[in-house]
This record gives sequence, C-alpha cells and structure tokens, in this order.
Amino acid sequence: MKKAFALVVALIVLVGCSSGSSDSGAVISPDVIYGDANAKVGVASSESAVAVDQQLIQSASITLRVDDVAATADEVSNYVSSIGGRIDSKNEYRDPESSEITSSDLTIRVPSAQLENALEQLKTFGDLEGFSSSAYDVTLQVVDLDARIKSLESSIANLQNLLDQSTTVADLLAAEAAISQRQAELDSLKSQRTYLADQVELSAIWVNILPKRALDAVRPIGFIAGIEKGWDAIVDFAGDLSTWAGLALPWLGLIVVIGVIFRLLAAVIRRRSS
Repeated sequence: MKKAFALVVALIVLVGCSSGSSDSGAVISPDVIYGDANAKVGVASSESAVAVDQQLIQSASITLRVDDVAATADEVSNYVSSIGGRIDSKNEYRDPESSEITSSDLTIRVPSAQLENALEQLKTFGDLEGFSSSAYDVTLQVVDLDARIKSLESSIANLQNLLDQSTTVADLLAAEAAISQRQAELDSLKSQRTYLADQVELSAIWVNILPKRALDAVRPIGFIAGIEKGWDAIVDFAGDLSTWAGLALPWLGLIVVIGVIFRLLAAVIRRRSS
C-alpha cells in the first residue's frame, strides 16, 4: 500500500512537471494577425485555442528645458498623481554654492491607457530637448505563465486529495513534501505574473528636467534673442559692478584714513625741521 501511494504521488509530480514544460513551449497559431494594442493573439494547444489580449510593456524618456526646475518637478508630480499614476523615484541636484536645484530626474508610472495623452501633456511643461519611446511584447510570457500556474494548481489539488486519503505517516510525509515543492514553484510563478501585470498596466516614463540657462552659451540665437541676451548682459554687468563697488568702498575709506595720517605726519615733520 505504501509503495502504491508513493508511486501515485511520484506520477502526479511528474505529470505536473511535464505539463508545465509543455505549456512553456506553447505554439503560436500561424493565423494570428497583430493589429493595434487591442489585437487578439491566438495560442494553439493540444486541447483548445486560447485567446488573450496583447500584452505590451511600454516606456518613454523625455528631456525638458525649463525656467524653474523645482517648480516644474512639482507640476509633473501633481499631474501624475491626478491621472492615477505614481512617482517611483525623484532625484534632485543642487548648486553647492547657492543650494539652487539645477536639475531633477523623475521616474514616473502612468496608466498605459493614458500613456499617449500623458506624454503630450508632459511635453508642454517646458522646451522639449529629447524624446524616445519603446514597447516590448510579453504576450507569450504571460500565456506561458498562466498555463504553468493552472497546471501547478491542478497538480496541487490532486496531491491534496491524496493527502486527505493517506493512512500512514510515510504516506502523509510524502504527499506534504510533494505539495510543498509544487507550492513554492507556484508562488514563484505567481510573483512573476504579478510583476508582468504591473509593468503592462503602468508604463514607465523617465523625465529629465534641466534649466534653460545652461544651454544659453551654445544655443544659436536670432536678432531679438540677441537683444535680450545683450540686455541681460548689461543687467548682469551692472549687478556685478555694484557688488565690486560695495567691496571696494571699505578699502577706499581705509586708504583715505591712511592718506590723512601720512599728511599729518608730513606736516609735523616739516614744522619740526623748520
């Protein structure tokens, strides 16, 4: 009886393993036609054809030039929250002398259904300097994981039935060991499936926010822009001149005092000599 029970347990485990491996080699039907994001993908198996929505992991990268880096970063964060997205990371870089934020990098996640609208909106927060996007089809991975999860769940259910029917300690331990092994594999596959679902549902966008003035020295300018830069240069020069005047004023006072002292000493010397 013990040998028979152990043999049944071994057969169930082997069947579960072979089912998982055969599912991972699912064949895509040649009649499949990929269309837009809502296209169907047919997966042919030995029993029946399974239809699933195409699963895409989409991402994009945007570089913006703005007048106020900190304010723009806050605007982006507020917008992402308003459409049901989230901020995965935010890095700010500051000028060590002025503590002013000189650039900001954000990794944001937005609902994939709103990705196009979100990208268009983000482009309006500043001058677009760089943009790229990509999409990766993970439909086969999702189908494979779903099939393997289903197979493992069936295998565990069969083992549970054997566990309930076990009459000896040896039979009980054999069934529990088999269940534990299959359950660990099932939990791993479910974690992978959850991760893929999150990547498909929320698209990642990397936003790099930089100040406009950092590009002034190399960006070509026109006549009007030249006038504006000339005026800005005059204002900067006037500000610098007033600063230097303020720095020089105490020195001028000291020089005057020293000059007066020397004049008095010279007058005293002349009187004594005469």
